[in-house]
Amino acid sequence: MFVHTPRVHEIGHVACFATRPRDTLVAQLWASVAASSRRTRLMRLRHAVVIAFLVTGVLLRAWIIGHLNRDLAVCSVDFGSFYAGGKLAGSLAMYSPAAVFAEEDRAMGCHTQNLIFIKPPFYGLLMRPLTRLPFQTALWLWRMLGLCALGVFLWLWPGDRLVAMAACAWFLPEATNFTMGQDVAIVLALTTGGYYCLKTGRPIAGGVLMGLGAIKFHLFLLLPLVLLRRKMWRAIAAAATTVALLMGIAFAVYGPGWLRTYRLALRDWRLNPYFQNMVNLNGLFHGRPIWIVAALAVVLLTRFINRRASLDLALAAALAGGVLVVPHNTISDGLLFLPLILEARRFPGASARAIATVAFIPILPPGWLQIAVILLLMSAVRTLRLQPAAPGRQPAVAAANSA
Repeated sequence: MFVHTPRVHEIGHVACFATRPRDTLVAQLWASVAASSRRTRLMRLRHAVVIAFLVTGVLLRAWIIGHLNRDLAVCSVDFGSFYAGGKLAGSLAMYSPAAVFAEEDRAMGCHTQNLIFIKPPFYGLLMRPLTRLPFQTALWLWRMLGLCALGVFLWLWPGDRLVAMAACAWFLPEATNFTMGQDVAIVLALTTGGYYCLKTGRPIAGGVLMGLGAIKFHLFLLLPLVLLRRKMWRAIAAAATTVALLMGIAFAVYGPGWLRTYRLALRDWRLNPYFQNMVNLNGLFHGRPIWIVAALAVVLLTRFINRRASLDLALAAALAGGVLVVPHNTISDGLLFLPLILEARRFPGASARAIATVAFIPILPPGWLQIAVILLLMSAVRTLRLQPAAPGRQPAVAAANSA
């Protein structure tokens, strides 16, 4: 019988085939380890860069505040009117510019013509405890409260918290909110807390928190559409009850005459001193009537987003749209653009992410922030139109954002 004896090169060929799977497995494992190591190094580098931006932004803001002159650091801060309103709480004299200026002069030693009290009457009662403190102590306590409120937003809003913190360090509305002693960060925290309660199945608590946002009711023009669209009746009832209680306190303390007095106060010419100091469409178009047409377009964009998007994006669009269409606001109110800008960082389109990044540049010319936000609303509409519907009749981007 003939027995075939493999030649040496045939034996080597067989051995090569026998060992190749093992070599391939080792190579794959090595490649996986190398790729993981590269990802880790890139992640650490990314974190280091973000932290550097955060620290640089904070140090820059601290340096600017430390070098402000007295007019900007004391005489022009919006908190001065809040403090004066707290001093005059219980009397409709809080809506008298002369009485407010007198209280500001006593507390700060100065005042500016636009620092009049235009908050709802119950706001003065809320500020009353702070007036027990010296003005400078109350101002810095208020500023720290604003920073804590911003921290609540950053903690509860979905996304990369570290990147959001670094962005806030360079965001001009946040800087002015802190420096001027404004209350927009508190309103943002209340709204975000309400959003979180709605997401976690606590509609009554969510409605109460959103109802407390009545301290800046004019910025919430479009927010009810979000709740109505989703038929969140318990949240709507809780928000309405909260607002009714606040109004009831106003009637009980000031009587029915406060409505007429407050209406007259809102017409004061000092409310709109500079168009470049507003981040709305009225400021963008310098008061020309075309801003009303643009406001209608923004409402339509917001309505479309509200009908198609997740709660996150719908709420962000409603806040941004409300700031744009309201006739009067300040740069600080642009802090309510923050949820939409952070949401845009997760849009699939590179152009939207680039616009969102540009919006954080603190030296943009007047009007550019409004333009950036309008473009982001348009990008959201385009994204929702192009994305296929996900399960539950929501577009895929909406489902992804809500996850």
